[in-house]
Amino acid sequence: MRRAPCLVLGLVFICPFLRADDFVPFVIPTESAPDAPVSFSSPPIPPSADRLQAADGHFFHQDRRVRLWGVNLSFAANFPDKKDAPLVARRLARAGVNTVRCHHMDTADWPRGLWDPRNPTHIHPEALDRLDFFINELAKAGIYIDLNLHVGRAHSHHLGLPTPNTSYDKIVNLFTPALIDAQKDFARTILNHRNPYRGVTYAQDPAVAIVEITNENSLFMWSADRDLRELPDHYAGLLQGLFCDWLARRYRTTDALAAAWNAHAEPLGENLLRNPDLHAPAPPATNIEGWTLEQHGDCRARVLASSYKDRPAARIQIARVDGTDWHIQFHQRDLALKKDRYYTVSFDAAADAPRALHVNVGMAHEPWSNLGLSQSLRLGPEWRSFRFGFVARSDDDNARLSFVLGADTTTIHLANVRLQPGGQIGLAEGESLEKRNIPLFGDNEVAQRRRDRMIFLAETEKAFFDGMRRFIRDDLGCRALITGTIVFGPLGLYGQSDMDFIDSHAYWQHPRFPNRPWDSNDWLIDQRPMVNHPQQATLFRMACERLADKPFTVTEYNHPAPLDSQAECVPLLTAFAAAQDWDGLWIYSYSHNNNAWGADTLQSFFDIHSNPAKWGFFPAGAVIFREAGIPPLPRVRRVALARPGHLLPDLADLHLRHDRNLLAAFEQRENIRWNDLLTTCVAAVLDRPTAVRTERNASSARLHWITSDAGEGAFAAFGPQATVAVGSPDQIRAVSEGDQTVHSPSFAAIATVSLDGRPWTDTRRLLVIACGRCENTDMGFSDDRRTVGRRWGTGPVRIEAVTAELPVPDGGRDLAVPVHNVQGRNRLRITPAHKTLWYLLEKNDGPIR
Repeated sequence: MRRAPCLVLGLVFICPFLRADDFVPFVIPTESAPDAPVSFSSPPIPPSADRLQAADGHFFHQDRRVRLWGVNLSFAANFPDKKDAPLVARRLARAGVNTVRCHHMDTADWPRGLWDPRNPTHIHPEALDRLDFFINELAKAGIYIDLNLHVGRAHSHHLGLPTPNTSYDKIVNLFTPALIDAQKDFARTILNHRNPYRGVTYAQDPAVAIVEITNENSLFMWSADRDLRELPDHYAGLLQGLFCDWLARRYRTTDALAAAWNAHAEPLGENLLRNPDLHAPAPPATNIEGWTLEQHGDCRARVLASSYKDRPAARIQIARVDGTDWHIQFHQRDLALKKDRYYTVSFDAAADAPRALHVNVGMAHEPWSNLGLSQSLRLGPEWRSFRFGFVARSDDDNARLSFVLGADTTTIHLANVRLQPGGQIGLAEGESLEKRNIPLFGDNEVAQRRRDRMIFLAETEKAFFDGMRRFIRDDLGCRALITGTIVFGPLGLYGQSDMDFIDSHAYWQHPRFPNRPWDSNDWLIDQRPMVNHPQQATLFRMACERLADKPFTVTEYNHPAPLDSQAECVPLLTAFAAAQDWDGLWIYSYSHNNNAWGADTLQSFFDIHSNPAKWGFFPAGAVIFREAGIPPLPRVRRVALARPGHLLPDLADLHLRHDRNLLAAFEQRENIRWNDLLTTCVAAVLDRPTAVRTERNASSARLHWITSDAGEGAFAAFGPQATVAVGSPDQIRAVSEGDQTVHSPSFAAIATVSLDGRPWTDTRRLLVIACGRCENTDMGFSDDRRTVGRRWGTGPVRIEAVTAELPVPDGGRDLAVPVHNVQGRNRLRITPAHKTLWYLLEKNDGPIR
C-alpha cells in the first residue's frame, strides 16, 4: 500500500485524467514524523492562558488576530481511547487545525455519546473521563474547543412530556419552559464540571473557547412553517398562549386588534384556473384538459380522471421516483399574476397512505423562480381541504401552479383546485383577546397578521437565546464565546444579533434519501460540481448571513463523498472565506467513530480523516484561510436590511418575501448579486440609515468565477502566498489567462501555498496539492454515478492523479519531475506516474532541489 508520497519539485497547477489507470492508492498516514516536510504547530493553551476574545468584528488572542480552521468530531469521535487521544490531537495540529467542534455528544448513550444507558439522565463516567483527557491533549496541541450543548438530546422523552413532531426537541425547546430548564441543567452539569487533567472547570478553561447553545434550531428553520402548523396539542397550546399574551401587550383590546388586521381584508375573486374540477371527457381518461403531468429522467407516473371515496378526483399514480421530488409535477401554466397582488390557492387532497406533498406557484419559464407560494403539507387517506395565500413577487403572464409529487410512490387524489385573487382574512369571526383563542396561523391572513406572527416568533426566539446566553455567562460564570445557532434568514439573524459571533452551515449536494430517512442502501447524490453552478453556490448565501461588527464562522461545511467533484470543497471554501475576511471554518466531520483512526478507505459521506480529497488539502487550507495567504477583497460593503425605527416590520417583510435567502434580500435592498461578492466583502446591518462602502489600501485578493455556454465552470483565487484553481481544463486555462496548460480531463482542484509566509515568487518552501476524483477500490457506482448504496468498496482509497504543464518561479535540473524552459519561462510537467497528491518546492541558496 502506497503511503502518501510527497515529491520535492517546483510550483505547479494540476488537473487529473479520468482514465482508470490514473487512479493511484493514496493513504495519508495516521501519524506523520515530527520533522515531516509539511507540518504546522500552535502554542499550547495552558489553563492560565488569556482567553480568545471577540473585538472589532473578529477573534483575537491578546492583540493578535486569530482565524479558526478546524473540523467537527461527531458522536464517539469525541471520546477516543486514551492511547489514541494524543495521536489524534497531534495529527490535527500538524495538518494546520487549531480548533475542533465537539458535536453530537449529547445524542446517544455511551459508548457513542455521553449518557449512561443504565441511568439515562446521568452522564457515563468513562465518557466524561475520556472527554476530559482528550480536551487536555487538544489544548496541549494548541487546539481550541467549540463545545456544543444541545444537538440531539430529546429531553422531552426523559421528562415525560408529549413527543414533539420534530427531531431532538427542535423548535419546541425554544419556548417550552420545562425544556428550557432541562437545557440549563445540562449546561450547568457540563460547564461546571472540573476537568481533572486541566485543574479547571469547562467554564473556566480558556481551551474551551466557544459554546454553542443549540444546533440548527430555530422558529425559522427549514421545516418550521410546516412544523409550527402541525405542533402536538401540548406545544401548540403553549405557543398560542404566548402569542395571545403578546397580542394583548401590543394591541390591548380586541377592537384595536380588529382595526389593524381587518383594514385590508378582501373577498375572493374569480378562479384563474382552467378545468379546476379536473374533469376529463370520459373517465377514467388520462388526458385532463388544461393540466400537464411532467416527468423527468427515469421517473414514471400517470394521471387519471377517476373518483376517490365517492368524490370525482384526479388520481395520480406514481410508479417510480429518483430522489428528486420535482422530477414529477402536476401543473397548469399560462397563468397571469400581478406583482404585490394577493392570491389564494385552495384544493382538496388525499393519499392512499400518509405522504408529503409540495405545492408552489412559480415561473413556467427561465429562471423558474418562485413567485410567492412554496408550501409543504402532509396527506393521509381521508380527504382534507387546504387553503394557502401568497403575495405575487413579480408580474408574470406565464406562471404555473404546481403540485410536486416525486417524494415517494404513494398515489395522490386531487379535487376542487382554485387559484383566485383576494381572499385575505384579518381577525376571524369569534376570535378575541379575551377568549385567548387566536391561533398562530389563520386562513389566508392579511399582511399585518402575517407580519405580527413573524415578529412574535422573532421576539420569542431572541428571548430564548439572549436568556440562555445570560445564564451561561452570568449564572455559570463561563467566559467562552457564545453563539446561539446558525442564521435562518433575516429574522433568524435578528435572533442571533446579540451573540458573540454569527454562525452558518452549508452542504453542497447533501445526500438525499428517497424513501426512508438515512437508509444506507437507498440514497442519491447528484454529480454536480459547485463550480459549474455559481448561481446556486452555497458560498454567496452564507456571505450575506454575516452581521457587521461580529465575527462570522461556518461551523459545518462539506461536499460529501462520493461526489466526483468533492476535492473542490476545501480550496473553494477557504479561498472564498479568506477573501471575504471570515473568522472560522469547520469541515464536517473528521470522524463519527473512535475505533477507525487508521482507516484506509472513505468511511462515509462526511468523514474526512481518511479522505485525501479533503484531508489532503488541509495544510493548504491552513495557509489560505488561517494564515491569510489569500487576503481580503479590496472593497467592503455593509447593507442595511431595515429602515431606522422599522427594524422588525422590515425584517419580517423581507423574511416573508425571501424566506431564509439573505442573498435575495441583499439584492432587493442594494441590488447586490452573487458575482458582486467576488470583488466586495459584504455584511448586513440591521437598521442603519444607509449602506456603508469602504476601500482597503492593503494588498488584496483577486477572485474569478466563470462558466461556459456548455455549463463548465472554473474558480480561481490569487493572493501573495496562495493560489487556487478549480474546474474543467478549458475553463481553468481561461480563468488563469492561459498560464496553466491542462492536458486532461474533465475536473480538478488545485491549491498552491507558500509555507514560509513569503510571496510564492520568493518563497523557499512551497506546497502544491491537486486532486481529481477520489474513491475506494472497487466502489459499486450506479450507471449514473449517483449512488453506491452499501457498495463502498475496499481499501486502499485512491486519488485520480494529474497531468499538466505549469509555471514555476525558479528551476533546477536534478528534480524528480523535470522543469523545461518554454519561451523563456520555466514550466513543470507532472503526470500520474508520480502517484501523488502533494508536491513540495524547497530552495536553499542555490536552485530548487
